[in-house]
Amino acid sequence: MTLDRLFVYGTLRPSGAAFHLVADVVERHVAAVLVDYALVGEGHRYPWCVEAPGGEVAGEVLWIQSCESTLARLDEYEGLHEVDPEYQRVIAPVLTRDGPSTAWVYVGGPGVPPDAAPVPGSSWPG
Repeated sequence: MTLDRLFVYGTLRPSGAAFHLVADVVERHVAAVLVDYALVGEGHRYPWCVEAPGGEVAGEVLWIQSCESTLARLDEYEGLHEVDPEYQRVIAPVLTRDGPSTAWVYVGGPGVPPDAAPVPGSSWPG
């Protein structure tokens, strides 16, 4: 079975500037929390999630159609194939009103700027 859920926390949220990249394939979306991560990116145009035991990041889970092609398109948008990518795609635990689940999420990769300071609170913008 293909995982058809994507957790979004920044520009890909329904209210974000890049939602148009997935709007045509979103079946539904619900508020969610990404567990054991925190946001960094204060002072930058967009955020990154980094591992942080006990941390939480507010966002939404999107149920997407055409998963493989959609994720391939988003991998390109997020720069996963660059030499020093700012993002990497992982499967991580999320909590929704329906309980715990897992979803794909783009988290900080090796190219996250070293001056990306923690974002106050658990949602972007901070």
